[in-house]
Amino acid sequence: MRQMKISLALLVPSAVLCTMSASAQTRFQWPDTSEHVAHYASMEECLAAAGRVTGSIMRRRELTEWHDTMPRDPREALEPQPEPVTQVSSKCAAQFAEAKVDVHDFAPAMKLFLAAGRDSDAATLLERRIAAAPPRSARERGAVVDSAVELYTNAKPSRLDAAEGLLMHRARTSTDRVERMKTYFSLLVASRNAGDTARTVRIARMLVGIADSLTVPERQSDEFERLFDGNGGQLMIYDALDELTGLKARMDSLRKSTAAYAALERGNWSIATGERPEALQIPIGQRAAPLSADFWFPSTAGSPPRPTRGRIALVLFLEHTDCIGMPSTDDAGPTTQCTMRMAELRRLAHRFPSVEIDIVMSTHGQFMYLPPTSPAEEATLIKQMVDSYQVPEAVLGVTSTPFWRLPDPDSRRVEKILPNVARYDFGKSWKVGSGSMFLVDPDGLIADAWRLGEDELGHFIEVLMQRQNKGN
Repeated sequence: MRQMKISLALLVPSAVLCTMSASAQTRFQWPDTSEHVAHYASMEECLAAAGRVTGSIMRRRELTEWHDTMPRDPREALEPQPEPVTQVSSKCAAQFAEAKVDVHDFAPAMKLFLAAGRDSDAATLLERRIAAAPPRSARERGAVVDSAVELYTNAKPSRLDAAEGLLMHRARTSTDRVERMKTYFSLLVASRNAGDTARTVRIARMLVGIADSLTVPERQSDEFERLFDGNGGQLMIYDALDELTGLKARMDSLRKSTAAYAALERGNWSIATGERPEALQIPIGQRAAPLSADFWFPSTAGSPPRPTRGRIALVLFLEHTDCIGMPSTDDAGPTTQCTMRMAELRRLAHRFPSVEIDIVMSTHGQFMYLPPTSPAEEATLIKQMVDSYQVPEAVLGVTSTPFWRLPDPDSRRVEKILPNVARYDFGKSWKVGSGSMFLVDPDGLIADAWRLGEDELGHFIEVLMQRQNKGN
């Protein structure tokens, strides 16, 4: 009993100490790792923060939504940006008063203000920047307006009204009609990319109007020839006329025949350029040449010749060097341009299973990180890459590219033109490149090689299928 009392006496202080120790503890608090964007010192930091939020949202969507199964929303550019991006932009931009922003920082500030929904501050800042340009420096003011238009059109949602206001003011104050036509076209493209069809038609009408007033010397000027990325202003006018013709009218002519559709497009070309209709630079109505390949997948696909008579066909020219990025970089891998094109092709194949799909590719003596391979081995690697995109019933034709080498010690490989490319190069005006695609009707005539966006291409195929079912 005495020993028990001693033991209890010893335990009591220990229990007290344990109780005191437990009561002194505090629950672990996770440190605040959130970014205090309101304390950021520069607009670049704010834009970086908004970019991180945007990237996080996009990565989550990539993991939870398979966009390859859905066509692109033509009015996506007009949709508002995600609310978290607006919140972080607004919070970070709150410390920057428009009146205190240096006008030479107008580009990042304007971008931040638009992201934060402060459009009036963006417009006021732009006015201050234009006013700060030297009175006689038209080039500087023009560059500022160009930057602002780009910021307005690339904002989310796209501020087409503001961009149009700037460009229309430029057009009204310019005496250079070729430059005015260029201005109208830039707005037409921005409107079309944003899916604003009403604005696109209105601007196309204005572009055709100014084009009708051009003199012969203006049409023959170097400035006119440099338009449309060096393809000439006549293609710009033709594009606008195509918009005014409208999809319904073009599809009505295609329902009659591909020849009738070609006649309509050639007529538009003649109106746009004053040239004879047959000078149309787009091979609509031309006969699609048979494709050749050294390696067919499947091996029997090359007989009979493709594209196959009696079937609607899509012929896609693609190069694996444009699909896998640059092997010398740390981000080599499937490129966005290629994956989007192949996803589009896959959706069309599921939607129209009777349409023949012919993918035309060639060898280049290497494949990504692998050392030089034989043409047969490279063709097999290309086949494996194409298979990864899972385009149903697609046929692949790979050509062994002829080449010669520069003398030692250079020894670089210089490739010669491929037979398929030569056959589908229609004169000097239409050159085939990686990503070029042709829609071929059952009679072997090219129905389109110009407006091949997925939505419009679907309309073309539907009309051709209706014609085929009727036996036309």
